[in-house]
Amino acid sequence: MRVLIIGAGLAGPCLAHGLRRHGHEVRLFERDAAIDARSQGYRIHIGGDGDAALRTWLPAEAYAQAVATACAATGGVSMAGPDLRDFAEVPIPPDSAGLTVDRLTLRRIMLRDLADSTRFGAGFSRYELLDDGSVRVHLTDGSTAEGDLLVATDGANSAVRRQLLPDFSVAVQDSRLIYGRTPMTDEVRALTPRQALDGFLGVVGADGRRLALAAQQFRRDPADFGLPAGEDYVMWGMVAPAARYGPDVDGLGAAELLELAERTIDDWHPSLRALVGLGDIRYVVPASILVAERPAPWPTVPVTLVGDAAHPMAPAGVSAGVAIHEAGLLASRLVSGVPLLDAVRAYEAEMLDHGFAAVERSTRRQAGDFS
Repeated sequence: MRVLIIGAGLAGPCLAHGLRRHGHEVRLFERDAAIDARSQGYRIHIGGDGDAALRTWLPAEAYAQAVATACAATGGVSMAGPDLRDFAEVPIPPDSAGLTVDRLTLRRIMLRDLADSTRFGAGFSRYELLDDGSVRVHLTDGSTAEGDLLVATDGANSAVRRQLLPDFSVAVQDSRLIYGRTPMTDEVRALTPRQALDGFLGVVGADGRRLALAAQQFRRDPADFGLPAGEDYVMWGMVAPAARYGPDVDGLGAAELLELAERTIDDWHPSLRALVGLGDIRYVVPASILVAERPAPWPTVPVTLVGDAAHPMAPAGVSAGVAIHEAGLLASRLVSGVPLLDAVRAYEAEMLDHGFAAVERSTRRQAGDFS
């Protein structure tokens, strides 16, 4: 079987490893010019199901490196107000346990053994279904590729999904998000609340402003495994109503975004303002918050979706693990020996149930409900 995967983030490489292990031909296409061409995410949590998929489908050495370079602190979730006077620990369901990692480090680990199957600088343009049941993909570099199955792991703004499901409904929330990270110096360690050093801290204002804080402290330096050295940092995400950020937030430069994020909490605890203000402008990016509505079932074709490409959700520490878990689900269906379209149909039914349950869960968590 020949499988074409659009998007070489985390879910795509997980699927590629699983299929190659079973003798299938896999090709990954990534629009970015290189693995580190732009900011590629920060500290992420991969829940128990996603962790199990990594353990099952990655080569043993790659999974061991992922665990070795994971975050050393594995504390829980806490909430506080902008004055940082009172902290409340949030009970977390047992199935939330998993792996907390630096996204780019994990991506490098996963792609290292897939160099011969991955093409950077080749984004998706369109696909066409061929008379023999296969699919041809047209790429932004002018080339084409043919396979038996096209899999989209290209995120919430999936171009594959737009062609497959042109009426797919995605709601853009009124709030906007600015992501950043601040290098872990002695000064930053002193500024950061203990709850964010040990785990995840959500700071919630009464007017729609929210700040997520979590420290990435590498258990072992990725350089020990021949990767670029890791730098400990505090990840932060500043959410505010769109009106507060203004209409031109997407057009701001990184330094302007950093200044805006700091200014947005100028009436909060001074340590929080200082922590954001010390952010590294190389890692400051704006983002919209997208939430999908479940679509009606669609005719099965040799094109399918994984993770946020199928069900965009609010950022709440859920989506990465969900996408990786679904990559594992698809791999298990595709290597089961059943006819291809039967495998895709069974996967999509399971994926939609699982994925839209996660959409609901992420929406609740974003509002502070971790039950």
